[in-house]
Amino acid sequence: MAGVGVTPTTLDTSNLLLSRRLEKIVFEPFCFFYVDDYLPAEFYQALLASYPESSRYAYNDEGKMGFRSSEDPEAVARFGEEHPEWRALVDFLGSDEFVYDAARTLRDALVTACGPAGRKPWYNCTKRKVSNNLLRYLVQEPVRTTYQFSMLPRGGAVVPHTDARRKLVSLLLYFRDPDWKDAWGGGTEFYAPLDPERARSWGPGDRIPFDEFKTIDVTGFVGNRLAGFVRSDVSYHGVRPPTCPSEAARKALLINIKRLKWSKRHQL
Repeated sequence: MAGVGVTPTTLDTSNLLLSRRLEKIVFEPFCFFYVDDYLPAEFYQALLASYPESSRYAYNDEGKMGFRSSEDPEAVARFGEEHPEWRALVDFLGSDEFVYDAARTLRDALVTACGPAGRKPWYNCTKRKVSNNLLRYLVQEPVRTTYQFSMLPRGGAVVPHTDARRKLVSLLLYFRDPDWKDAWGGGTEFYAPLDPERARSWGPGDRIPFDEFKTIDVTGFVGNRLAGFVRSDVSYHGVRPPTCPSEAARKALLINIKRLKWSKRHQL
């Protein structure tokens, strides 16, 4: 990061809290939002320049390429050691400061999505050992922040789905190459089912065809935009296949704040 005006040690993280930055927030049929120019411009450019190469990624069955802290934590940790600007960002996004601010800012949406459980205070286990105290688990909501670098090449897609129930809040920070064209797509779409009765049979792990939905909003693929939503049983979202050239890809950092199941509390 030599030569940039903002370094990991001088980055003002107080201006990155959701409570200070939310510009657009929608609550129906579920909560989604975005923030433009989220990071200082020079810091964002340094991240874009050091975005991980495709050789680090693994494909899923939808054609999306991911480099995930939950699947290869040692490799992702090494990448952070090589690139302190990335380590500073992900450490902040998993910090008590950010996580608890997100919980307070999105509390009403969390209650709508989760019912009374949405009122439980979060206990951030991202950098802490998970407690084996069952009473504490019942009174508080142990959460952990995980993240992945995501690349969606030409022909890949994020087929509509709601996300797993253990996810509470999902965030996407977009990294757009300078030569990316709007016509290539890459925006995150939010949906409502065309047939609500039919949708009752769909589960959180199901991938539902695009033609089962109407699009209610699109968060365009804009560099340095932070988009997000509160996971619920109706938080259908997806990304249609980009029409970019084969050498290009839609790039994003995905950040998930997840509840920890008691039976799997020691797993990533």
